[in-house]
Amino acid sequence: MGLKLITAPAAEPLSLPEVKLHCRIDHDAEDTLLAILIKTAREKAEHMTGRVLITQTLELALDDFPCTEIEMPVSTVQSIASIKYLDLTGAEVTLPSQNYSLDNYGIKNFICLRPGFSWPSVYSDQNAVKIQFVAGYGAADSVPSGIKSWMLLTIETLYKNRGAVVEAQNYDIPSRFYDSLLDPFRVWGF
Repeated sequence: MGLKLITAPAAEPLSLPEVKLHCRIDHDAEDTLLAILIKTAREKAEHMTGRVLITQTLELALDDFPCTEIEMPVSTVQSIASIKYLDLTGAEVTLPSQNYSLDNYGIKNFICLRPGFSWPSVYSDQNAVKIQFVAGYGAADSVPSGIKSWMLLTIETLYKNRGAVVEAQNYDIPSRFYDSLLDPFRVWGF
């Protein structure tokens, strides 16, 4: 199983002015660094929660269809763009969308077969099934405030402490509190 980014998010959950306000930065000299830290914090939040924050298109590759439903590797799936597979002759075929449905009601998201349909047999090869899907909360204003707060604290910590250890005091940067801000949004079990 593999996951590939097809279309990156058009924006980040936090804007540069929001981050500069939080960090009390009133100059533009480090805007490039702050932009990198914003992206880094989003990617870390997505990794830690198992959710996609801003709308983007991803592709999931499987070697075969499962026996039952397909558990999606991230939560916040909005829609399935296509399911393509290699048939027994090795030709690429698009599975008709009326054969399956997206169950994105709960924390975990699944692609389920509709009654009367079954997954087709596929050519025995790596990545024989490719599922393109759109995921994310939507735009920045739809991302939960707890995630944004975690991102701001992470960005501020990374900005003010350019290493893993605070040199003047020789201690590791504590993160247990602000990492727990992501707990309500974690998709456990992925």
